[in-house]
Amino acid sequence: MKKLNLFALLAIAVIMLTGCRKEYYTLETVEPIAQVFSCEYTVKPSDWKYFEGSNEPGSENYFYAEFENPDITADVLINGTVTADIYWLYDEQNNFGSWRPLPYVYPMEVCINYNDGTTNTIIVAENIRMEWVKGMVTFVIQDLDGYAPEDITNSLTIRVTVIKNLRK
Repeated sequence: MKKLNLFALLAIAVIMLTGCRKEYYTLETVEPIAQVFSCEYTVKPSDWKYFEGSNEPGSENYFYAEFENPDITADVLINGTVTADIYWLYDEQNNFGSWRPLPYVYPMEVCINYNDGTTNTIIVAENIRMEWVKGMVTFVIQDLDGYAPEDITNSLTIRVTVIKNLRK
């Protein structure tokens, strides 16, 4: 029995010693597959323009702000992608915020004042999205019910990332 235990221990030691060896790999070339460009925009309240449709549910009423982005080339439109994130300050008192990918839908409290002096607070879904063409990005804020969105009173920080595919 002692010989069997000694043999088992010797076999385990041989397996452990032969199974653990250092191997070094040398990567001679790294071929890039993409280029990434990133740009942050501070969209001030004065940058927004208003597109006014009819004042009824489902109509086209929205704010938009246009900015140049030379990283969006014809090649990116065919072989790449463009993404955007908005920095959303969710706790102003403690200055806590996070990056949220666009499109981003957020609930907004709206206070409605009636002619008889009464008020009502409702929740409206606001949508922030980005559209792009060669050399230009457009940020759009729109109510999901089609009515005019609330006025924008704060600056927004939006980061646009352009990824150009180098392999075609």
